[in-house]
Amino acid sequence: MAGWAAAGSAAAQSTPPAAAEKLPEKMSGDAIKAAWFDGRPFTALSPDGTGFVMTFTPDGKSSRKPTEKKKGLTSATGFWRAIAEGYCSRWSGQNREKCFNVRPGPDKDTVVVRFGQQMMATWKR
Repeated sequence: MAGWAAAGSAAAQSTPPAAAEKLPEKMSGDAIKAAWFDGRPFTALSPDGTGFVMTFTPDGKSSRKPTEKKKGLTSATGFWRAIAEGYCSRWSGQNREKCFNVRPGPDKDTVVVRFGQQMMATWKR
């Protein structure tokens, strides 16, 4: 049994950890404003498949509407602001602002939104 554990740890050491994979560069707040926060709606899809139509306007206002009727999903309005490496937002009914970074996705019309290391949504236009 000890030999199996040692072989397993040696194999694990030869495989680079997934966290070492390089993510695409973060988009600047100005780049996000120009590409996504121009008042045109886009679709946001969370990792669990929940979808929203989102609209962020140049004057710092935002809105979201669920793409389907599901218990607990509601429309909301809020505010956003750009920061150096992303944006921050606060939705109605929330007391705290949250900040996100945005990275290019698999195609030119898609980006991935992250809260720290956690993927929050994929935006597509």
